[in-house]
Amino acid sequence: MVKPTPNFKVGDLVRVVKIPPALSDSAGIGTSEVFERALGKTFRVDTVDQHGHLELVVEDRRPSQNTYESDTIWIEPEFVEPVSSNATI
Repeated sequence: MVKPTPNFKVGDLVRVVKIPPALSDSAGIGTSEVFERALGKTFRVDTVDQHGHLELVVEDRRPSQNTYESDTIWIEPEFVEPVSSNATI
């Protein structure tokens, strides 16, 4: 029996419980390292695309007053679990 995947929406809290097995880093931007940093941590869903993939901001950085950078991942819902809205990020 296949376990149903919850439908997530923007603003939901999720915990990354598994790293997708077929990650690609063709651009050389450290994709697997970003996913490894996310593993076991809780994030707020920023976007849900038309395929149901979740956008999670793994790290925000402000190297200078005029610069903003972030590491984001797009992850399939089967690799996360819902977290209570009372949890802290």
